[in-house]
Amino acid sequence: MKRIEDFCCAMCSVSIYNIIIALGIIVFVIILNKLLISKIYKIFTYIVSKSNTHIDDSLVKASQKPLKLFILFYGVYQALRIIEFDNLNLNIISTSRLIKLAGVIAMCYFFYNLTLENSILHKSIHNKNDSNGIVFPFVSIIIRIVIVIFAVVIIANEFGFTGFITGLGISGIAFALAAQDTFSNLFGGMVIVLDKPFSIGDWVQTSDIEGVIEEITFRSTKIRTFAEAIVTVPNSKLANSNIINWSQRDKRRIHFKFTLDYSTSIDKINICVQRIEKFLRSNDKIKKEMIIVSFNELSNYGFGIFVYFYTEMMGYEEYEKLKQIVNINILSILREEKVKLFFINFNRLQENILGVNMVDKIEDIGNVTEEEREK
Repeated sequence: MKRIEDFCCAMCSVSIYNIIIALGIIVFVIILNKLLISKIYKIFTYIVSKSNTHIDDSLVKASQKPLKLFILFYGVYQALRIIEFDNLNLNIISTSRLIKLAGVIAMCYFFYNLTLENSILHKSIHNKNDSNGIVFPFVSIIIRIVIVIFAVVIIANEFGFTGFITGLGISGIAFALAAQDTFSNLFGGMVIVLDKPFSIGDWVQTSDIEGVIEEITFRSTKIRTFAEAIVTVPNSKLANSNIINWSQRDKRRIHFKFTLDYSTSIDKINICVQRIEKFLRSNDKIKKEMIIVSFNELSNYGFGIFVYFYTEMMGYEEYEKLKQIVNINILSILREEKVKLFFINFNRLQENILGVNMVDKIEDIGNVTEEEREK
């Protein structure tokens, strides 16, 4: 209350003429910002929009509000000098500190704007390394925090708040210890973003979860499983996991084995193997670098044929359709060559194991009368 009384008394000692001039300067500065500076920036914006680079557009856009703010501060500074504010002994703030404060705030405001959407930072990161828009939020928020801390420290140091800076450092340490998990997730997210083991839309698999990356935030990563459930995994845990990124493959493997009946002749085996390999090499959806069709197993049950190849069909539905086409064509080749596939005769297998004809026993049980069953 006493400060207000002192201020009113000090202002009463200033001449009306000087007060009117000071108010006129402030009004002039406001009108200057509203009309002239805004129109000048519209012209600048139109000129730089014709260039082939986005740097000048970002600089013009980022500097408009900081410049208006500095001009407003400068107008207040000149108004205070007109009324000889420093000679009033109010111990509030000197005009020299005010203009320094204006410069620091305007400069930090300008650099802060360079980290926003559609800025130099945003377009540079997005064009080079951030097609999914993941890197920019992490980088920009770190730069913004540094800018704000830089401005606060300079302003506090200018006003002699050294105790405040020391307290800020101690409080920062205590806060960091209390929010250890949050910071570990934040740095885990930074590792994920910078190392780029996956991107949004990738199919990934860890020791605990498998699914498609749906969202990456500062704290966690959301994965949609193939059961259509959303699993939220902390970034710190995910960054320390072994991650398999199936989407970064340029091809998918298909391999299987089938067994021919042991009565199949050697000539038929050769013909089937050659025809199957010829079909695989003629299919444009199958990569030609590695196609293996081989007679690779002899057993008591039959002759094993091994098929191994790669395809560029990355989608699950396309992948399954190709497997169906391959299976149908192999089956057609076998039937054209009159080659039978091996199958297990469960009746004969039971006879060999148990030494009895289980089917006959079951049929005998079915023919027993009710009276015989009761006995």
